[in-house]
Amino acid sequence: MCVCDEGFTGPSCGARGGDYGARTLLMPGLADPDVYKEHDDLFFLSGTGNGWQLPIYETNDLVSFRLKRSYDPSVADPVYDYCFLWAPDLGKYNGAYQLYFSAHRVPNGAACPPSGQEVTTFVATASDLNFHFGAPQPINANTTWPRTTTGTACLPQGCNRNIRIDSATYNDTSGRWFFYVWFDRGNNISSFNVAAPGTVYNHLGPALYSTPAHEEGINEAPEVFKRNGIYYLLFSGGWYNSQYAMYYVMGDSIPALTRARAVRRLSIPLRNSAGRLVQSHGHNVIVERRGEFFNVFHVGAFDAAGNLTGRSTYKQRVAFKPDGSLHSLNQVNVRWNKLTGYSYSLDVVLRDGTVIGPCNSVALLGQSNKHVFDGVCRSAGDRVVTKGEIAAFRIFYSNNNVWGPFVETAYDGISDDVALNLPGGYTPFVDLNWSEEETTAQYSIDVQRRDTGAWIGPCIGVNSVNKSLSWTYQGRCDTPGINVPYSNIQAFRICSAVNGDWSRARCGATPYDGRSMHSHIVIP
Repeated sequence: MCVCDEGFTGPSCGARGGDYGARTLLMPGLADPDVYKEHDDLFFLSGTGNGWQLPIYETNDLVSFRLKRSYDPSVADPVYDYCFLWAPDLGKYNGAYQLYFSAHRVPNGAACPPSGQEVTTFVATASDLNFHFGAPQPINANTTWPRTTTGTACLPQGCNRNIRIDSATYNDTSGRWFFYVWFDRGNNISSFNVAAPGTVYNHLGPALYSTPAHEEGINEAPEVFKRNGIYYLLFSGGWYNSQYAMYYVMGDSIPALTRARAVRRLSIPLRNSAGRLVQSHGHNVIVERRGEFFNVFHVGAFDAAGNLTGRSTYKQRVAFKPDGSLHSLNQVNVRWNKLTGYSYSLDVVLRDGTVIGPCNSVALLGQSNKHVFDGVCRSAGDRVVTKGEIAAFRIFYSNNNVWGPFVETAYDGISDDVALNLPGGYTPFVDLNWSEEETTAQYSIDVQRRDTGAWIGPCIGVNSVNKSLSWTYQGRCDTPGINVPYSNIQAFRICSAVNGDWSRARCGATPYDGRSMHSHIVIP
C-alpha cells in the first residue's frame, strides 16, 4: 500500500494536506537536537538528555521514533568519566560514524565537573549502524590547530582555537567542514576544513562583530546546509534560558558565511501580554527528505513568571522564498489597506474551524495597517498559535467601536506575508524587500511611472538605502524630491553596486499593481 509522506494527500500524493505546515512534537525533554540521514527512509535523532548519556533514536519517516541505544562515554572509556553531556553531532565520514559532543571529563571516580576546568568537545566513532561507539577521543590533540582543551584559558594560538561546544560537521564538495563554538566576550562560531585545519574561518559572535542586545552576546549552535547553490549558516542567539531564537546568513561559499552578510531572523521568542517569556526556539538542524526540507529544533517552555521549565524537540517544514531566503518559523506580516478614521482588530481562523477572536484587539492594533503576528494571541489569554494551525486571518474594522464588518483571507500555514483588502480602502505604504547580492553591495530604489512608462532612478538613492534589504515606500521619491503615488507606479526596481561602481550596477524589477502593500524583488 502506498502511503503519502507527511504533508501530502490525494491518489498520487500530489496535493498538500492540512498538516503541510504543522509543527509536530518529536521528542519531549530532548534539547539541542541533531539528525543524521542515512537515506530518505532512515534517520537518527540525538540531542541533550539527562547530561550523562546521549540517546539515539531511529526513524523511517521523521514522524515515529524508537530508541536505538544510549551512549554512555563513561562506560565506553576505561580511564575517564564524563558529565554535562550536551549538543551531539552525529554523522559519517570516510566510512565511519562519528559522534561529537560537549562535556566535562575527569579521571574515573573523580567529582564531575571539577573546579578550574572548562567544557570542551570530544568525538567517538562506530563502524556500522549498530552505533557501538567507542571511547571518546580529543580533537586534533598535540597540535596547534583548533582542538579539545579542558583548560580555562585561551590557547596561545588564540581563543578561536579552543573547541568548546556545539560542534557541527558538514560534508561539501570542498571537503569536510567542522564548525564549533568558542568563548570570548560571549559565544562565537568558527570553522575549518578538515583537510586544512590550520586555517580557521571566523563567522559570528561578539568577539568578531558588533551584535544586537537581544542576542545577549551568544552566537552558537551552528548548522550548515546548501540548496540551489546557496549556503546557509543557521545559529541561535540569546541565553538558552532567556530569549533564545534562531537566525541565519546566506552566501555563495562557506567562508562567506559571516555577519558581513545580512543576518536574518528565523524565529522570535514569544512573550505574553505582561512581557514575560512564553516560548523560545533554538539549536536546530535542517533535514532534507525527498526534496522537502524540515527544521528540527527545540522549544523552550516557561512558567507564568517567565522561568524556563523544560525543552522539547519539534519539527516544522521549511519553505523558501524566490531569492532563497526562508519563511520564518513564527512570524506573519499581516497588512491591510486603510480606511480613514477606522480602527482594527485581528482574529485568526484555525484549520479545525474554530475562531480566536479577538486574537489581537483594537487595544493593540489601534489605527495601524500592519501587524507582525508572532504566534501569541495576546487578547485571547495569551494563547499560542503556530503558523501551521492557521487557515485564515480576519481583520475587523470600525469607526464607532461597533465590530461587525470584517474581511478574511485564506492562509497557507507557511508564508511570512498576508494581505487583506478592505472595501473602499486605500494604500498607505508599500513594504519593499529584495535579494542580497555581493557581501559589500549597496542598493538603490527606482520606480516606473504608469502614466509615461518612464523610470525615476534613483527614487530612493544609495545614501538612504545603503546596505539595507528592505524599505517602506510612502509615496515620495526622496532623491529627486517628487511625489509618485502608488496608483501611478507600474514597477519597482532595485539596483545594486559594489564599491560605488554604479556603471556596473545589477538590477531586478517586479511589476506593481498600484495597490498592493508589499513587493518582493529578486535581482538576477
